[in-house]
Amino acid sequence: MLKIFRNIRQNMIKDNKVSRYILYALGEIFLVMIGILLALQVNNWNETRKKNNELASVLRTIKYDLETDTLVAGQIARLYDTLKVKSNLIINKKLKKENYKDCPQCPSLTTFYAPFNIQNKGVELLKNISNQNTSQKDSLVTSIIQVHTLFKPLIEKNNQRLENEVMKNLNELKEYSWFVDLSLGKFNDDMVIYFTESEDYRKRVALHNMLASDNHLAMIKRYKTQATEILRRITLRLEKHDL
Repeated sequence: MLKIFRNIRQNMIKDNKVSRYILYALGEIFLVMIGILLALQVNNWNETRKKNNELASVLRTIKYDLETDTLVAGQIARLYDTLKVKSNLIINKKLKKENYKDCPQCPSLTTFYAPFNIQNKGVELLKNISNQNTSQKDSLVTSIIQVHTLFKPLIEKNNQRLENEVMKNLNELKEYSWFVDLSLGKFNDDMVIYFTESEDYRKRVALHNMLASDNHLAMIKRYKTQATEILRRITLRLEKHDL
């Protein structure tokens, strides 16, 4: 092809057809530029497809993470909702020595907590992609990172507060003479009186309920709502990508 173009140019020069030669040279330059632009466009298409495929792969990982998060969050929410009802029996002085057996969970209300840990793998992969493509704005990517950045430290802090409170309660309960019996599931009169009539235990239950239900559980439920919406958006994005 280059040899043909070369022959055409030489023939025009020999025939002294300068004006036609100039037009031909401009046309040849135009064709070369078109070829370069097409090559660049194809390369851009390939790069865009590669990045979209990479993002889709990461979104699938995040989808799995969020499915796990929302499932566990739902389980923890149901558990704490149940324990909140039990806690209110103590706080409102509804549990008596005569009916304490109706609430087998009541003696352990202040020494139990269910930590919630947000899955991290997919978001860390997404942050790497986002850093490599800082010029590109994607509202879904932004939302995922924002929700993770907002909720993860707050929930981890609540986990730590509850763990500290539980350990404090255990260490103080072990000073009672009936603590070993409690650990074995055996009850005596002094123990039952403490859990049903003691103002000390009532205050401990009230504090634990504030930390567990009013703070920890509330934060988990808010995260679950946000995670469910992002999960819906990811599903729609992946469906479009797979078409």
